[in-house]
Amino acid sequence: MPSQSKSTHNQNRQELSLTSMYFNRYLLIRYTTAVFFFANLYWFILSFSSGGFIKWWPMILLIVTTAVAIEQVSKYWRRDHKLPVTKTGYLVQLISNFVALVLIVMGYGTKIFPFFGPKGVSLMTTVLLIGMGGCFYILARVHLIETDRDRYLKQIQRFAQSLQ
Repeated sequence: MPSQSKSTHNQNRQELSLTSMYFNRYLLIRYTTAVFFFANLYWFILSFSSGGFIKWWPMILLIVTTAVAIEQVSKYWRRDHKLPVTKTGYLVQLISNFVALVLIVMGYGTKIFPFFGPKGVSLMTTVLLIGMGGCFYILARVHLIETDRDRYLKQIQRFAQSLQ
């Protein structure tokens, strides 16, 4: 009886290891989502005193980013590789950053980011370009995951085979 309990314990540990590995497949996406969440939250808080649509723009992005985070957390219990909310969320963030960049170039930088003066607009341009690069990278990674061509999946499969 004790050996059967030990075997069950080992199987549970192996299954937990596999679950953790599948969940960690999305680790970079979760960290990037957290960065976008807090950047959008910061933008929302600092823009709240401004009038018009500008204060709601980051709020909409917060809602989108929260939906992405919820989908990412659900990956702990679901091993499927479909990421429709993440893909849509990062596409929305990418388009938003692009629109903000265009508006800055058109001279509306201080309207979109009222907490920055004219000199701070160059910093926001840099931040938006970095954000766009991050979105492109995550969208490429999502594509690899959805088509099962990411390197991490191969490591998980090798680990799973070593357990048999």
